[in-house]
Amino acid sequence: MTVAEALPDTMLIGDLQFEVTESPQRATVGITVDRDGSLQLHAPAGCPADALAAWAYSKRMWVYRKLAEKDLLLSARPAKEFVNGEGFAYLGRSHRLLIGGGDRVRMERGRIVLPRTVTGQARTALIGWYRYRGRQWLPGRLRPWADRMDLHPSALDVRDLGYRWGSLGNNGRLNIHWATLQLPPSLVDYVLVHELSHIAHPQHTSAFWATVERALPDFERRKQDLLVAGAGLWLG
Repeated sequence: MTVAEALPDTMLIGDLQFEVTESPQRATVGITVDRDGSLQLHAPAGCPADALAAWAYSKRMWVYRKLAEKDLLLSARPAKEFVNGEGFAYLGRSHRLLIGGGDRVRMERGRIVLPRTVTGQARTALIGWYRYRGRQWLPGRLRPWADRMDLHPSALDVRDLGYRWGSLGNNGRLNIHWATLQLPPSLVDYVLVHELSHIAHPQHTSAFWATVERALPDFERRKQDLLVAGAGLWLG
């Protein structure tokens, strides 16, 4: 009996660079295209490297299509100025920025007020405001979905996740990107349901998507709407 050789950490398939993850919990191979365009190649334990490379090569056109979607998402980032009248989205609605008094960012009469005292750190102050609003608003939005799906995270946090909408930590903590607070509530719901489903199914298997669909029968439409809406979000 021969011992299967360990898979390499990375694989170059044509002109595509993949990070390789081997897991005894997996029964099939799979590819993940992250929101930052990085590629993950997932394989069950003992999968031969040549078979994995051949399978990944056969999926090149699918990967190229996904990367094209990511390029659309990442190329249209709006440039923002921290001046009176600039628009910043909150829960799907655009609110004008107002440079005003006080000592903290706040919503006032439909405007996001940025105190003059923090204009030198406007980016940090606004991100802090989104994080604060998310920690106030998201628990109430999450609770009905968690109860309905009977999937409960250990905690909820709002933070910067790069190009991911959300993540589920090993300790069961649900992390949501602060920029998600710019989305309409119906798309925030998709992000929440997606991440809750990972409690039961860590990988994007058919069982995972079935769990998402039971909670959100129209998840495919919301997923596409999220791709379009994401192109216009401010990521700081």
